[in-house]
Amino acid sequence: MLPKWRRRALVYKLFGLFPFGNRLFDTVRATVGLNRNFDLTRRHYSIVEMSYMLAQAGKSVKGKDLVEIGAGWHPVLPALFYGMGANSIVMTDIVKHIKQSYVEQTLDYLIAHANEVADLTKIPANQLLTRWAGLHPHGKPWLKHWSDRGIDYHAPFDFRKTKWQDNSVDMIYSNSCISYIPKPTLENIFQESARILKPGGWIAHNLMPYDDYASSDVSITPLNFLRYDDESWERIGNCSLHYQNRLRPIAYLSLAERYGLSIRFLERRQHHIKKKMLIRSELDEEFRYLPEEELLCAHFLMVVDKCDF
Repeated sequence: MLPKWRRRALVYKLFGLFPFGNRLFDTVRATVGLNRNFDLTRRHYSIVEMSYMLAQAGKSVKGKDLVEIGAGWHPVLPALFYGMGANSIVMTDIVKHIKQSYVEQTLDYLIAHANEVADLTKIPANQLLTRWAGLHPHGKPWLKHWSDRGIDYHAPFDFRKTKWQDNSVDMIYSNSCISYIPKPTLENIFQESARILKPGGWIAHNLMPYDDYASSDVSITPLNFLRYDDESWERIGNCSLHYQNRLRPIAYLSLAERYGLSIRFLERRQHHIKKKMLIRSELDEEFRYLPEEELLCAHFLMVVDKCDF
């Protein structure tokens, strides 16, 4: 019998075979899966981490023009940044996931946790509440309601070719997204990001470069997906609905530096596994000789700048 993680990978591949497989998969998630009665406390970490990254990098979104890569299902960060005073926000994704109910659920959650968010962001709770109250659609079509307030949603959208003007964006950000993008596509995204960023603008990515399948299968280590060469992993572990590029932190930094972006803030956090579980001989040769901090990294925060000159 196939191990649990292989069975999960096959489910993704099966959905990917159907026409409109993404839409079908979203329907399953919304009716019987993860998004049914979704508990937004599972997304609270994104508020914590992004607030932390901005503080560590000495950045503010007030009056800034923002772009999100990978908006996902619940628009927590766009609503957060609107509350913090962002001027405009463009949410992008390769697939249209966001629904009216997810938007209303997000605003309900943020309003209920305004004091906690205020402590994290150092933004007065009354400002957050006022802006979120105005952003809440209360049954009105959310796309127009948000667009009227400077927040637009583009999905499906190819971020490799935005067609936006040079030097037009203050901040580009993502949460738990870019580790699911194939490397060639990601390289184009970094190149395009550098083009559209204003001088002095920045990119903030919160990513988890671990093996997703390990989180649901205790029989394998979080380094399981590093055991395979590229060809084998593409065949066994990846498909159109679920892709893991397996890039280590140094690869993301190399991409940023290649396109003239300078490091502002970095933080690596390791897996909660014993070092003795790192058996280099079991890893594919591509990864075998990397530093321990690269292999064991489970959570990576990065903020990079476009030089202001």
